[in-house]
Amino acid sequence: MVWPLRKTFRSESNYLAACGSEVFAPALRLKTRGLQPPTEPAKWRKGLLVGANHIGDVLYRSSSLSQLSAGLPDCEWHFLAPPPANEVLRGNPAISKVHPFDLPSSPDSADFKALKQENYDVAICYDTGMYLRPLKLAVALGIPNRVGYVHKGFSAWVTHPVPIRYPQPFPAYFRDLVAGLVGKSSEASLRPRVFATEQDDKLAAAFMSAMSLVPARPIIACFPATRQPGSEAVGAAICKILWELESRSPKIQTVILGSPSEMSTLERLKSQCGISAKIGAPPLPILPLVSFLKHCTAVLCADSGPRHLANAAGTKVFFIRNLASEARETGVYLESETDLAPQGLSHKSFDERVQTLGFFEPKLIADQIMRDVVR
Repeated sequence: MVWPLRKTFRSESNYLAACGSEVFAPALRLKTRGLQPPTEPAKWRKGLLVGANHIGDVLYRSSSLSQLSAGLPDCEWHFLAPPPANEVLRGNPAISKVHPFDLPSSPDSADFKALKQENYDVAICYDTGMYLRPLKLAVALGIPNRVGYVHKGFSAWVTHPVPIRYPQPFPAYFRDLVAGLVGKSSEASLRPRVFATEQDDKLAAAFMSAMSLVPARPIIACFPATRQPGSEAVGAAICKILWELESRSPKIQTVILGSPSEMSTLERLKSQCGISAKIGAPPLPILPLVSFLKHCTAVLCADSGPRHLANAAGTKVFFIRNLASEARETGVYLESETDLAPQGLSHKSFDERVQTLGFFEPKLIADQIMRDVVR
């Protein structure tokens, strides 16, 4: 029996539920009766990575996929990722196949049957928070080896438990997981990896031409829309900073970007904040977007997919971390990043954290960006 790690839970009820899963571990193990016994990683031949369904969550784990493939070279790796998250894995040599759908809804679904036919040796349930559903899927598929965390309960379904060093940036958790599986410690870079093609680069160049952007002048890309809690306050704060940047120099080029569903939000934020930035429409596909961000001087955004796409491009990123999460987990994980969120908020409620954005000093932040990246 492994007791859950209390400090990783936000609520007492969730913690107690996790404890309950350990009390009833013998009953949960009944679900795994009849499965083949687990084996050592060196004997695995086909594995499934399952857990995330958002662009950023998949992307920041891409930094360690090459180490996983090299460390277990006899195992073919598949990845479960629905659109558009699956796009960031296109061309990745460490992944043999991507299943472009989310966790199957039932054993009767076509998606479940497609996974069942693969006869996986192992499932890596890599999510550090909500790993119950991936574990449940792995058991239902009859996968004998199930790699996963146990700090939030349900250790009965895990055959290869992953210790967690809490807290640290999310990409570092996956790096630790891979290092444990391949039997080597790792301090490899956490920078996400994508594999853009020449065609992706051409689409990015065409986008720049259509937007009348001049590569020789500074380009600031801004992503003010976000799905994270407090999105209105975060988006307004980002646009205020962009307004300050526009006022600094006429040579600075600014562009607002987002998904097709965010276009109306971008128009509204632009109008409310009085910024002159062009709105990038129609939006670029994922990998051409990374190619475009390579031409940018800096990216201003929330803690969402665009942050990690900009990190993959190697561009300087100024972001507001997710205020609802642990600062160490959603904060800086690369030297090329700057977290703009106020520090020392751990003792405050979420509403109080969001309210601190109203006391932002956009001028000071704009000065910092000008000093750090705009020449």
